Amino acid sequence: MDFLKQYLKVICYVCTGLVFAFASFYILANLYHYYELRKDYITSYNNEYLSVEIDETLSKVQSNLSSYKPNSYKGNVSNSNMQLITQRLSNCVSAFNNETINNIRNKNKITIIDVYNLRESYENDILNNCVVANLYWLTEIDESFGSTYLLNNRDVTKLYIDSLLTSYTSYLKKDLLNNSSYYYNTSIASSSVKDNTRDGFYEVMDAYNRVAKLVLYVSEWYKMEAGV
Repeated sequence: MDFLKQYLKVICYVCTGLVFAFASFYILANLYHYYELRKDYITSYNNEYLSVEIDETLSKVQSNLSSYKPNSYKGNVSNSNMQLITQRLSNCVSAFNNETINNIRNKNKITIIDVYNLRESYENDILNNCVVANLYWLTEIDESFGSTYLLNNRDVTKLYIDSLLTSYTSYLKKDLLNNSSYYYNTSIASSSVKDNTRDGFYEVMDAYNRVAKLVLYVSEWYKMEAGV
């Protein structure tokens, strides 16, 4: 009986040691993983050419919005539709002024976590709240709308919008997400994280820029329709 008790104690000690070793390894692995994810791309959001271009594009959109004067407007589109489009374009501009971008504006370094947040914001704020909610009507207009220009370009516009909606940055999410506690793919946790952060940032911001160009396209028509 004493032998059996001693044998069970040895087994317990061995199991305890294995659990401790595994826990230590897991903690060290996660600390290393955390360190890798904190590698950054040393740049200021406000100094990046794509960020500057997007801001300039949205500034032009806001300028174009001021061209419509309801009391003096004599175009082919009804005043009610022009006012609705005014609101839709304004909503798109507001979508770019989201919390994620505003937070990153104040940083002088961009981490891969920032890139992930930008990608999520692109999907939620830009695609859903701007393209789907406020620009998809461009693909559905008919002769009764009163704009020959938009009608003639409807099919091209639809192709462009569809390209935006087919998960333009979905591959980035696959690279960034995983089943770890940090929700990033362990393949990212390597010496190339800084390069991936830089490249991912440019890819996401290019997606933002493509939508901004669409908003500008509509606002340029809007300005022309307003008679300015």
